[in-house]
Amino acid sequence: MAELPATREAACFFEVDGTLHVLRRSFVEAVGACLLTVAMVGSGLAVEQKLAGEPIAASLVIAISIAGSLVGLIIALGKVSGGHYNPLITIGQWLRGERSTVCTICYVVAQVVGGIVGSTIATTMFGTTAAHIADGVPSFGLITSEFVAATGLLIIVIGCGRSSRWDTGPFAVGAWLTAAILATPSTSYANPAVTIAAVFAGGPVALTVVSAVTFVAAQIVGLLAAIVITKVAFEQDKRNAVKVVATGG
Repeated sequence: MAELPATREAACFFEVDGTLHVLRRSFVEAVGACLLTVAMVGSGLAVEQKLAGEPIAASLVIAISIAGSLVGLIIALGKVSGGHYNPLITIGQWLRGERSTVCTICYVVAQVVGGIVGSTIATTMFGTTAAHIADGVPSFGLITSEFVAATGLLIIVIGCGRSSRWDTGPFAVGAWLTAAILATPSTSYANPAVTIAAVFAGGPVALTVVSAVTFVAAQIVGLLAAIVITKVAFEQDKRNAVKVVATGG
């Protein structure tokens, strides 16, 4: 259950104290994923009721709601759990040897359960029932959209984790999500937990089981692509740093 030593006072996506019990940190991940999903599903249902026929305004409201909630949740709870609320981030750390298998499983389960609870809460608040959209297998364009959205998100997450300015991470993630939600036809779910939760949602963010499974697969491929891209980018810097030290340059 041991994690990376807590040496970063404001490190985003890594908890400050990795010795806290994994269930305590997982609980925080579940709460964060729940509230993030409430913002996603709730904003979709709100614009469906209040901004019908105004797609640009509706998209802006949803983008601001999701990005704003995520920034706030990372800042508020990231010290405890790292502020992932997204299995892609957790699995990415596990693949890079930065998180234990037990913790990874606990986090991912908590994120998915939290997302489903959040979806149910938001749908109940608006007095509607789950109504799936996007029947059938998503188009190639939508699948590519989720791949691009997930790749971009993970590049930013990993890049901010390597940066000397840890505190910029939440804002960088929020900025990317705002742009990706508006710029991609799938509206950038880019998160398996909220993608699965969308199966239980009502309104414009709802997905069929087939769509959700396809999107999650595209997101995982995006994660792998981001790991390769950031490894090339940052490993080169690491080798250069070692060379400078060795030569006294």
